[in-house]
Amino acid sequence: MIEIKPISDFNLYHTLSCGQAFRWYEDDGWFHGIVNDKLLKICQEDSTLLVESSDESDPKKLQQYLWHYFDLGRDLSRILDSINKDQYMNASVGVCRGMRIMNQDLWECLGSFILSQNNNVPRIKQMIRKISEEFGNPISLDGFTDYTFPTPEMITNGSVDQLFQCGLGYRASYLFNVATVVAERQLDLDWLKSQSYLVAKQELMSLRGIGDKVADCVSLFSLGHDEALPIDVWVRRITERLYLKRKASKRQILEFFHSYFGEYIGYAQQYLFHYARTVGFKELLDH
Repeated sequence: MIEIKPISDFNLYHTLSCGQAFRWYEDDGWFHGIVNDKLLKICQEDSTLLVESSDESDPKKLQQYLWHYFDLGRDLSRILDSINKDQYMNASVGVCRGMRIMNQDLWECLGSFILSQNNNVPRIKQMIRKISEEFGNPISLDGFTDYTFPTPEMITNGSVDQLFQCGLGYRASYLFNVATVVAERQLDLDWLKSQSYLVAKQELMSLRGIGDKVADCVSLFSLGHDEALPIDVWVRRITERLYLKRKASKRQILEFFHSYFGEYIGYAQQYLFHYARTVGFKELLDH
């Protein structure tokens, strides 16, 4: 058992269930998932994270990796203070406080959000599980076996038809295409990590199968660009019905978030999105 402590302003449940990552499963208070080719079980007890790993040969390295993965060194209070400007955000922060935007593996984040298009979270998780079982490597811990997210090379060693058989539909060709681009180094992911938000987003959107929303999700949930604003039906509904009180274009929604919430618009949308989707605003958003 590995302990990570002390941690503050962190809520493991909200962080792993807010729609930014799809490979974590909760069972009796413990979250199971694969990170950095290790199968983990993680539980939070107050200001301590308890971690069991399929590979505990270097506990300090794993502690450092998870500290970065959950972005635990960041001053979340400052971010929340800057975006908590009204009753809607105050309600969101009140319930979801401690939810942090993670630093996910770039390839897994990219592949996962390609599958997220016109989809819901249960189906996204199912698709990811199927391609991982088909192409990835098995890892076991305490009698439970899961599979690594397949690398670009693992995917390109297969076929589009194999991906289609995993239930991906039209997304199969998109994922195979992007895997090919990455495997052949036409897109250098290490280079992408060093680029500005606008350059990274433009580069991602140049790939077939990646649009505005997917590029923004990857920019926010893996590349660390707080100014990225993924706009889905929930964010659109929240903006139009709670704030602008009218229909709005993507540009108008983006301009509103920038002018109203400031530099942490990614955090602002994630708190509003998660709260609206799971807890509140239902009466206001359903009419």
